Amino acid sequence: MEDGRQEGIRDAEGYTTLVGMDAHSAKVSLCVTRWRRGDDPIVIREFATDLKGLEATYARRIPAGALTVLEASTNAFAIARRLEAVGHEAKVLASDAAAGMSRPDRVNDRIDARNLAVAYTRGKARTVRVPSPEHARLREIWFGYRNAVKDTTRHSNRLWGFCSANGLDLPKRSPSLKVEGIRKAVNGKEWEGDGDFHAKMMLAEYAHARETRAAYERRIEEAVAANPCMARAMQVKGVRYIVAFALSAFIEDVRRFGSAKKLVAYVGLNPSVADSGTKEGRRSVSRYGRHDLKALMVEAAQSALSKGGLPMHAWARRKLAEGKNRNAVVCALARKMTCHVWHVLMGHPSPMAEPEAAFRDKLSRLAGKVGKAKIEELGHGSAAKYVESVLSTIRWQEACCAAAGGSPPL
Repeated sequence: MEDGRQEGIRDAEGYTTLVGMDAHSAKVSLCVTRWRRGDDPIVIREFATDLKGLEATYARRIPAGALTVLEASTNAFAIARRLEAVGHEAKVLASDAAAGMSRPDRVNDRIDARNLAVAYTRGKARTVRVPSPEHARLREIWFGYRNAVKDTTRHSNRLWGFCSANGLDLPKRSPSLKVEGIRKAVNGKEWEGDGDFHAKMMLAEYAHARETRAAYERRIEEAVAANPCMARAMQVKGVRYIVAFALSAFIEDVRRFGSAKKLVAYVGLNPSVADSGTKEGRRSVSRYGRHDLKALMVEAAQSALSKGGLPMHAWARRKLAEGKNRNAVVCALARKMTCHVWHVLMGHPSPMAEPEAAFRDKLSRLAGKVGKAKIEELGHGSAAKYVESVLSTIRWQEACCAAAGGSPPL
């Protein structure tokens, strides 16, 4: 539970005010306690308030210097920022912080607020980092893109199944050819009942999903093009602008990870440990971590495995030739790539970074996707000047990192 942050203001006896909060969309339950290390919290009072008047409630009824703990939920980060804006420290706990602490026949918000305070004091709760407003915005863009990809795939599969069920010629897999092929097949068939209506509705849904996905992709491309720190992650083979954007949105400041292993554990590509006495259990990949980043790094590893020419890619192909399980090899390669992402973001010279020619090609392709107008808006006269500007910025950051003894510049 020790994370280097202040845990409220303590009085002469070592007590601090600890507030357990169970927050919903409108109602907030609070449990105000006195607590010092080594003891369970002593409940002072419990009450409920509404979310709109949260700041006013804290001003009237919560002592200055109190520490508030609340469970991760849809509005937890926003509440934590609101409390910090009025001078109260707040910590967001993992969503399973109070799991198993309530009796099945005694579950309510007041008890949940008390259990959150107790779970924190007993060291059972993991804290969740509250993202900065800028990175929270980036995360929202990423979640929107991820949902748009799911919707596009779902509508595409529905169209494919509809064509197969009605005996239509199956169109090519290309998105644009698929729409045109299905439209021609639908218009050329004499329908009975609502077949024509269903087909046109599914085509409209698919077209809308593709437009939404393209809009989010455009936003992500522009964000990466405008931020050399995001583009830096593309030095790793298999990592392009989508993965680089997601890594930046969730990692935020890479210096909060003291080593590459800690970043690997955050992503969830670290091996699980099952040791007891002299016995050692299976060491499969951890079930924890950020599953979205884990999936992205595994996909990047799949691409790098087939196209990469660096020693770690050769190592992975050699393991496959030896008969190793492909999924295990891909996850191991993704773990190695995540380690190199940490080194690259830290500004360390990495022998496993992609050759400069390949990195230049990635940047040129990104500039082409963004378009000349956006490149000029960013202050670059052409795509070539944009590429040189990004490379010079990265070289300067690496030089500053080397001069500072391994710490990347702000």
